[in-house]
Amino acid sequence: MAKPASTPIMYFWRTVALIATFLLISSCSSIQFVYNNIDYWIRWKASDYVNLDRNQKGELSAALQSFFRWHRQTQLPRYADFLTQLAERVDEGELENPQLEPVEKQVEKFLLTASENAYNLLLPIAAQLSERQINELQGNLLKKDQKSLKKWQKSPEKIRRKRDRQIRRESVRWLGTLTEEQKNLIAAWVAKIEYNPLQRSEQRRLWQAKVIELLRTKPTGYLERLRSLLLNPEQLWSPQYREAQEKRKLQARELGEQILSSTSPAQRRHLSNTLRKYALDFRTLASQ
Repeated sequence: MAKPASTPIMYFWRTVALIATFLLISSCSSIQFVYNNIDYWIRWKASDYVNLDRNQKGELSAALQSFFRWHRQTQLPRYADFLTQLAERVDEGELENPQLEPVEKQVEKFLLTASENAYNLLLPIAAQLSERQINELQGNLLKKDQKSLKKWQKSPEKIRRKRDRQIRRESVRWLGTLTEEQKNLIAAWVAKIEYNPLQRSEQRRLWQAKVIELLRTKPTGYLERLRSLLLNPEQLWSPQYREAQEKRKLQARELGEQILSSTSPAQRRHLSNTLRKYALDFRTLASQ
C-alpha cells in the first residue's frame, strides 16, 4: 500500500525490504507472526486518525480479510519467486557491478498492484465518513504533520544520527557485520544529503487538503480522484520538490550500489541466505 514519504533510509535496503514493509514488518524477526496479525495493527493505527462507528469497523474488518486472502494467495508466491531470483543473482556474482534500478521498478510494481486492490476495498468506507469524522481526520493529520516538523526543527542533528543508525541496522540485517569502509560510506551519505522539512511539510499539507476537500464536497467521480491521489501523490509535487526527491533517490541508489559492490564473500552469503529465508517465509504463508 502506498505510503507518504517517510524518513529516507538507504534506498536499496528499503527497496528490497518494501516487499516486507508493505506489511510493515521490515524490522521484525518473525515475518509469519506479523503477517498473520497485521490486520489488527492496521485497525489500531486507523483509530489514530478517525474513530469509526460500529458498522464502519465491521466493513473495515471485512475489507482487510478480503485483501489479505487475495494477497496471500496471489501476491506472496510472486514475492517469494522474486526474492529467490535475487538470491540466485547474488550467488552468480552480480554484486560486482550491481544495478538496482530494475529491482526498484519491480518492487514498485508489486506495491502498485497491492495498493490498487487495497484502495478498491477501502475507499467505499471513506465515502461513509461523516462531517464530524472528516473534521477529526483533518485535525489529526495536521497534528501529526506539526509534530513531525517540530521534531526535525528541534534537533536535526539527532535525526541525522538516527538516520545513520537506521541505515546501518538495515544493512546489517541484509549483509551481516559491516566493514569500516561501508560504515564510512553511510556516514558520508547522511552528512551530505539535502533535506528540506518545510518543503516536505508543504507538499504533504497540499495533498491532505485535496483529500479532505474531496471527502467533504463529494463531486462526481470523487472516489476515483481520491484513488488517484492515493496511488500517485507525486501528481501534486512542485517542480522543485520533484527535482529534490529525484536527486535524493539517485543519491541513495548510488550509495546502495557502492555498498553492494564492496561486499565480502561472507556478506554475499549472508545476503543470499536472508533473501532465501524471506522467500521461504512467504511461501509458507501462501500455503496456509
